Amino acid sequence: MSKLSELIRNKTTDRQVRLRSFLVSRGVKVKALAEARGLSPGAMGDVLSGRRPKREHIDWLREQGIPDDLLPTPADPQRRGRKPTKSAD
Repeated sequence: MSKLSELIRNKTTDRQVRLRSFLVSRGVKVKALAEARGLSPGAMGDVLSGRRPKREHIDWLREQGIPDDLLPTPADPQRRGRKPTKSAD
């Protein structure tokens, strides 16, 4: 398989590969992190991949000894409330 097709098929980033390597080298399983945090393994996978990087989860992972450069950038909290209504001109 060509390198380009491998890159297209494999969407993992260098950071994710280094993070997984870090966890494996220390014998840490995503399922164990999820249970300790009270999340499902899928939700923890979303946090680690950067699809749902809530600040409180990222801070907790940092407290568990995972280096900052291996963690995704925390998302800014989104504003809640009603969306603005369209004005009728």
